[in-house]
Amino acid sequence: MTLRPILGLAALLCSTPVLAQSITPQMLRDHVAVLASDTYEGREPGTAGGDRAEAYVLQAFADAGLKPGAPDGRWRQEVSLTSVRSVSSSGSVTRDGRTTSLPGVVATGKMPDTRIAGVGMVYAGGLDGAALAAGPVRDKVVVMTLGPGRSAKLEALARAGAAAAIFVAPATLKEAELREAFGHATVRDGSVEPMLVAYLSEAQAAALLGPQAATLTKVGAAKDFRAVALDGTVALSAVTVRNRYTTANIVGMIPGTATPNEAVLLSAHWDHIGICRPEGAPDRICNGAADNASGTAILIEVAKVLAKGPPSKRSIYFVATTAEEKGLIGADAYAAAVAETPLKIVANLNIDTAAIVPTGMPVAMVGRGNHPKIDAIVDATARAIGRKVDTDTEANIMVQRQDGWAFGKRGIPAVMATGSVSDMKRLFAYLEGPYHKPNDDLAHIDLSGAAEDADLHVALARALADPARYPAN
Repeated sequence: MTLRPILGLAALLCSTPVLAQSITPQMLRDHVAVLASDTYEGREPGTAGGDRAEAYVLQAFADAGLKPGAPDGRWRQEVSLTSVRSVSSSGSVTRDGRTTSLPGVVATGKMPDTRIAGVGMVYAGGLDGAALAAGPVRDKVVVMTLGPGRSAKLEALARAGAAAAIFVAPATLKEAELREAFGHATVRDGSVEPMLVAYLSEAQAAALLGPQAATLTKVGAAKDFRAVALDGTVALSAVTVRNRYTTANIVGMIPGTATPNEAVLLSAHWDHIGICRPEGAPDRICNGAADNASGTAILIEVAKVLAKGPPSKRSIYFVATTAEEKGLIGADAYAAAVAETPLKIVANLNIDTAAIVPTGMPVAMVGRGNHPKIDAIVDATARAIGRKVDTDTEANIMVQRQDGWAFGKRGIPAVMATGSVSDMKRLFAYLEGPYHKPNDDLAHIDLSGAAEDADLHVALARALADPARYPAN
């Protein structure tokens, strides 16, 4: 080894203060222990547990040394929502003069009593929102497999004039779980009102789809699949109750010294799905320790480090979003509000479900390939602090399943850099296991990898907040 590489390495080590881990698993655990406790009842917005989570994050931001950063200059950006909860549902399909009921269907609608009858069907499989909107969906009932991007699909279908949507859920979901998970909807005041939406178990799909069921289920997952018309008509009804409430994004900031109206935005959703099991179940609370008390804890600890460190030329904003679990609603509300102000967000680093892998995992990205300048900074920064880098794009299947999508679709460069998506087998083991279940709790998570991700975000925020290192367009 020659002297020049040794000196170069020494210079790198001296210029990278985050090489020594400053955010520890215990620091994160202290926050998760509170946010994912039974006292917070799963942090559903509009509940007492949700209110406690908002208050906790607000106080943590203030204690970290942040300034209020909401578009109106306060800590809280209020978001008015209306919940729509199913009271009763029914459905049937008529084909060749014969009507077959669809027992177990769960539906919500635009009105307290919403009904359709004699409406034709289209099968769309796993198509995304853009492909759905381009298909023959106007005045039709669109049948889809339940998967990623559900909210984006519904928004696209509503704008395209579809009469209703039916999602076919996996056979593993029992009827009571189907009702608990999907017997409700949430809409932000002033946004597109949701259409009639129904959920049906896979066991009922054959009756709905008819003789083509097996073939459609197989070909509907193909990349080149296009929506096809189905024989028969559908009748659906949904009786619902509606409740209006207010929740909030919690926003803090560190002002920049040179270009304060340019900002790097770090985001993590504080909410989860609340009480998620029927009465009588041994454990009814989905605590959401990994999803996303872990991300919220990282956001708080990163804010502490950056607020105490040297100021950056760009501002750094921190938003703990509400109602991510209800369709990225809080992030979308924040992105829309910021668009009406002089603030320009040059990059968004979203943090979600960070506590599912141990230390030592490579850094992978959701959104890799969309913003090459950010990709290069993530890779160089990760390597500079001793992390390996996973450069494939397989984690991009999660793009529409996290708050970064709400920012990205409004033109804000958004990525999620984390070890949690570097091993898709581990990720899907979590998604098919404790995800949105009561055992996503403090006892079942590993925060060692999350702490490494926290230090990574300190370094990334500093890099992106430096116009010399990241000259935004």
